[in-house]
Amino acid sequence: MRVKVCGVTRPQDARLAAKLGAWAVGMIFVPNTPRYLTPPKARKVRAAIPKGVLAIGVFRHVAAEELLRVVHELRLDAVQIYGAVPRGIKVRVIQAVTLDARPLRGKMVLIEPARSDADRRAGRGPSVRAQRKAWKTAESWCATGARVILAGGLTPENAADAAAAAKPWALDVSSGVERAPGIKRAPLLRAFFLAANRKTPPL
Repeated sequence: MRVKVCGVTRPQDARLAAKLGAWAVGMIFVPNTPRYLTPPKARKVRAAIPKGVLAIGVFRHVAAEELLRVVHELRLDAVQIYGAVPRGIKVRVIQAVTLDARPLRGKMVLIEPARSDADRRAGRGPSVRAQRKAWKTAESWCATGARVILAGGLTPENAADAAAAAKPWALDVSSGVERAPGIKRAPLLRAFFLAANRKTPPL
């Protein structure tokens, strides 16, 4: 199972993710969010991502000029976008979609559970019910030929179940392997990779 380790803020975490077999490392370029990378930090993290592992920038409602500047400066391999995708983007795009969107056949998309306002205010992840709904949606999208990256609330404890239930193209993990926002824990990262590639027998 492909794994994208997102919200990376330290070079050592990028190197560990690559060593464990990460398909991609995600860097957040959304200001005023806990894992936002300033340009100097972003350059250090990017330098730690080896060839063969995709460097992905995550953006929300970004202008084309700003997105292209970051892509060029950091030599990003792909961008993950929340909101409208600016025109003229020549780099690979991962489109974050809502659960009620129509499947985008042949496209690379990110699907994650919805969170309630109460969960957001409390800093909690999505509920189990919301996760199951997202997994079901991801499975249906995969059946159309979309390359689905499943995110949201994934941990070493539920990675195998998510992979078996949704059958996604890749799993995206962030807070589920952290000790603080943007600070990954090596034992949790290792456990996640083991779980993501473990087959869970059907019930």
